[in-house]
Amino acid sequence: MISLVLGVIVAAVPAVLASPAGAATNGTVYVVQGLPGQTVDVQVDGKVVARGVAATKVVGPFEVASGQRRITAVAGGKTLVDRQVAVGAGSNQDVVIHRPAAPTAAPVITTYANKLTAVPKDKAAVRVAHTAAVGPADIRVNGKVLFANVANGESLDVVVPAGTYTVEIVPAGATGPVILGPASLPVKAGYLTRVFAVGEPNSKTMNVAVGTIRLPGTGSDRPGTVDTGTGGQAVALMQDQPSSAPLIGLALLAACAVLVTVRKVVRR
Repeated sequence: MISLVLGVIVAAVPAVLASPAGAATNGTVYVVQGLPGQTVDVQVDGKVVARGVAATKVVGPFEVASGQRRITAVAGGKTLVDRQVAVGAGSNQDVVIHRPAAPTAAPVITTYANKLTAVPKDKAAVRVAHTAAVGPADIRVNGKVLFANVANGESLDVVVPAGTYTVEIVPAGATGPVILGPASLPVKAGYLTRVFAVGEPNSKTMNVAVGTIRLPGTGSDRPGTVDTGTGGQAVALMQDQPSSAPLIGLALLAACAVLVTVRKVVRR
């Protein structure tokens, strides 16, 4: 009898230990509505998770099973975009519904991973993504180009001092017209601020979608580093702390003279 009881207990241990792991097989998804002039319903695997989402709104978080998830945006009964995105176990990501560089092209979906790690004291994490219907752009801060040739679908993640930053965006290699800005945005210590440029200049619908996620705890006082990025070229360093906006993170990087690692995002 004792042997039988022990056998049952031993057999049950793996199942008990597996429970937390099973819970961790899910991932977290935020959906960014980057289609000006549209109000959409958002579906995940055919199930509506948000209704009447206006442009520039960030909805979520939605906990979904890991694997290939189907994201659909519907407006007035018409499907605007229907794509599968990969969701990793324990992952956290933004799913952005937006136009490609060609403003008349069909909407696309681009995903960006959110790195939720502690940042140094009095610092903030910032992600800036170019998801507007416009070609490569230059980022200016205080009238100076700090990052050049940032393309649609590219992004940059940086760690910067908390504060307010100001930026304006112009076509790559040109001094004007100003596509977006100048605008300012406060960046709060201990948070990941995600900024997405959306819209189209000719229709005067350029705007930004902004979301924040509180980071777990505070790091050391050592300088922050840039974890990821997807393009753009640093042109100069800025000595003064500026104020911010749409592609603010790109300017922030120069402002803080931090290290950049470049990678391409995955567009689904």
